[in-house]
Amino acid sequence: QAVADAVADLDRALGDAVDAGVTPGSPEADHLVERHRELFSSSYFPLTRQMQVCLGRMFEADPAFAAHYDGIRAGLATWFRRSIDASARAHGIDPDTATWQ
Repeated sequence: QAVADAVADLDRALGDAVDAGVTPGSPEADHLVERHRELFSSSYFPLTRQMQVCLGRMFEADPAFAAHYDGIRAGLATWFRRSIDASARAHGIDPDTATWQ
């Protein structure tokens, strides 16, 4: 239940960020990306930034994941993928070539 509650809190925060016009790559967006990575790592398995980029692609491209995020806020799946990519770039990772490692 604790994991479900933490995920729901993060989902709400992501939706609120879209509503507030937070820009991918901003400190606020980067904080949410890091919060996601930490939550995932503590709940499931260690999630590297490169792995997170791969998840971000899936969040946008996979119809079920996109429906989940876009059901929270229209456009959230793309916003979240763009935010993950921007954070990765800030850490020296090219999102276009990131792999599951």
